[in-house]
Amino acid sequence: MDNENNEEEINRKRKNFFTHNENRRCKEGEGEEKEDQEKNGFLDLDLTLMFRSTTRPRLQSPENNNNNLPSLSLPPPTLYLQVQSILASTPPIEASPQVQSARRPRKSSRVAREGMNEAIPPPFPWATSHRATVHSLEYLLSKQLFKVSGEVQCKRCERKYQMEFDLKEKFLEIGSYIAENKSAMHDRAPDIWMNPILPTCQFCKQENSVKPVVCADKSNINWLFLLLGKMLGCCTLDELKYFCEHTKNHRTGAKDRVLYLAYLTLCKQLDPNGPFDR
Repeated sequence: MDNENNEEEINRKRKNFFTHNENRRCKEGEGEEKEDQEKNGFLDLDLTLMFRSTTRPRLQSPENNNNNLPSLSLPPPTLYLQVQSILASTPPIEASPQVQSARRPRKSSRVAREGMNEAIPPPFPWATSHRATVHSLEYLLSKQLFKVSGEVQCKRCERKYQMEFDLKEKFLEIGSYIAENKSAMHDRAPDIWMNPILPTCQFCKQENSVKPVVCADKSNINWLFLLLGKMLGCCTLDELKYFCEHTKNHRTGAKDRVLYLAYLTLCKQLDPNGPFDR
């Protein structure tokens, strides 16, 4: 009986010992698990804060933004056709009367510049009242005009003085040269006309130094004096074009072309029946 009681007491103590150890291990396990959870929780919190402070907010993709935009609706085909018909039936816009009136004076001024004041006071006894035109040789000789004078200046000493040419003698010299060489000129002035040999200065005796003084006013240019002295080549291209313009000659092209026309036209004015046709 005593042995049975002792065994029961031993079994009870053994059971209590195992139960106590089991509870202890469970509590220790729960504590470690709780501690691990707290550590993990603090770690997650630290990582979250770190990422919040270092990463930028994520932008929404264009595809998602397009979903928020209002949809564009095209006009119905009938409305489009109506607009097209209206545009087709609308007359074109014409220039306003003010613009047209502003252009009229420009056109009239061009006509006036070409045609007005063709009659001028004759600048020389051998010149007519028409621009760039001289009297015929027969008329001048009948008026006892045998000499033609003009102003010249020496390029070396710069002295200015009046020089005279014999009208009949110089014209026959030029006319003979044209009659003999006209076919070989091919409507172009020869080099002797383009680069004329100038007279010798009567003061400093410098050869090829006396040039004609060409008036700045083209209406007062001494054309006959330049012709007789073979110094038309001293004129500028603009001055030669002025001559051709008022004698109804073709005034475009190179200088040798308009210079050739100036020589033939002046000779034709002096002798209308001579060999000076183009």
